[in-house]
Amino acid sequence: MLDKFLQNYKRLSFEKEEELTNNFFVMFYGGEKELLSRLDKLKEQSNTDKEIFEILKIETNLDFWLKIEEILQFNNITELIKATSRLQENRDELVNLITDYEGLKKMFAIQKPFAEYNFETLFDINFDGKNREESKNLAKGIIYVTKETIAKEFDCNKRTLTKWLKICFEDRFIRKDRKITIEEYIEIFEKFFLNDDEYLDLNNDLNKYLNRLEKGVNFSKSDLAKLCDSDLKTQKENLKKIAFFSSINKFPYSICKNLASRMGYELEF
Repeated sequence: MLDKFLQNYKRLSFEKEEELTNNFFVMFYGGEKELLSRLDKLKEQSNTDKEIFEILKIETNLDFWLKIEEILQFNNITELIKATSRLQENRDELVNLITDYEGLKKMFAIQKPFAEYNFETLFDINFDGKNREESKNLAKGIIYVTKETIAKEFDCNKRTLTKWLKICFEDRFIRKDRKITIEEYIEIFEKFFLNDDEYLDLNNDLNKYLNRLEKGVNFSKSDLAKLCDSDLKTQKENLKKIAFFSSINKFPYSICKNLASRMGYELEF
């Protein structure tokens, strides 16, 4: 997902890059007039261009945001979970990079409008005059996920993924060229990676997710037998009545957990 933004950013003309930068400072200082006033004041104090840039860096906490950008590199939810963990690990360093707390508050205040402006610029679209539903439908045609990318995330081939989708969603994603929206992708990830009574919550369940990822993003029949302190022969006998079991060689966490339960074992992760 992030790749699409980076690819489009690299294709921007120099003029468009300057426009994005200028718009950021205009939003940060509260308007074009306010930005020009701030720059004039700095020039009156006989600051050189280099010194002015350093002051702007301090006021906008530039080093802090660059570090955030460096840490939060992700293209799927699995990578987001790991990136969130890195964010926590680097908390002290990030706190030390904050150079202006008032500037930080301003950044959080302009976060949404600035993100919307960047999205419109990078993908050459316009949300003006459109309601929430219209904007959502417009974004769907630009930002989406393919079955190939989901298969790669769960370390399986597309054929296996298609079988998982059939088990969990019946015919909803059966069409081969079906584009998957971000909302649908999150739903699929939750269905594969979480228990039935769980929902994605990085704030409260991050350690649980990290532990689960350490076990693997998919589980073979041998893995399942080992998790249940059993063997393949016993497993086959216990699960032979499950129609899909013989045609699939690996499973995501949620299906593996249900199969383990059918064998009388509860996974503890």
